[in-house]
Amino acid sequence: MKKIMMLPAFFAVILLALVLPVTNAQAASLSDGTYSVNYTVLKAEGNAVSMANDYWLKPAKVIVKSGKPTVQMTIKNSSWVTEFKVAGNGGYVDTQVLSTNKKANTRFVQFDAQSLSKPIKSKIHVTVESADYDHDYTVQLKFDESSIKSLSTDSSTQSGEAKEDNQQTSNESIKKSDSSTKAKKEENPQTGDTSQMGWLVVLVLCSGGFLARKWIMKH
Repeated sequence: MKKIMMLPAFFAVILLALVLPVTNAQAASLSDGTYSVNYTVLKAEGNAVSMANDYWLKPAKVIVKSGKPTVQMTIKNSSWVTEFKVAGNGGYVDTQVLSTNKKANTRFVQFDAQSLSKPIKSKIHVTVESADYDHDYTVQLKFDESSIKSLSTDSSTQSGEAKEDNQQTSNESIKKSDSSTKAKKEENPQTGDTSQMGWLVVLVLCSGGFLARKWIMKH
């Protein structure tokens, strides 16, 4: 009886052993393109979530070119996180700042990654002047490979201004479409009335012809 109960667990272990390596292999060999991926900022060691996790917006964007991934992410508390470095060149290198939004207090950065399969060691410097807080931290960026999703090139590279222009163009197209639809709706009743008149004329002519033929046959 115990052996029978152990069979489902045995098959489940075999299934996991077969599926997990395939998933990791797919994530490790992403084809060229743009992807989104969720991640968590962990403490320097282990799997405990760091308080700095709240300072980063999710998901991240990954751009793969020639098989090499470049990670792009947004720091939410930009004024507090004064430094953000990732492991590289035998030490730690600064991430590249792509843009800064002082009003939203965000910073958009990127860095090259060897792989997303293993946590990426990072060093950050947090300064909160109002609280007299000034400290260095080592954290890990752990990516959830199961969350990787492909993004279309147009939507991923479009700037905010381009999106607004497209939205405006789309709105104008909708208005034109609505105007065209209204015009068609107005034209359709006229077309229907004309069709009805045509049928009435045909019926009158047919009836007249039939009566005329009947009268001729009688006389």
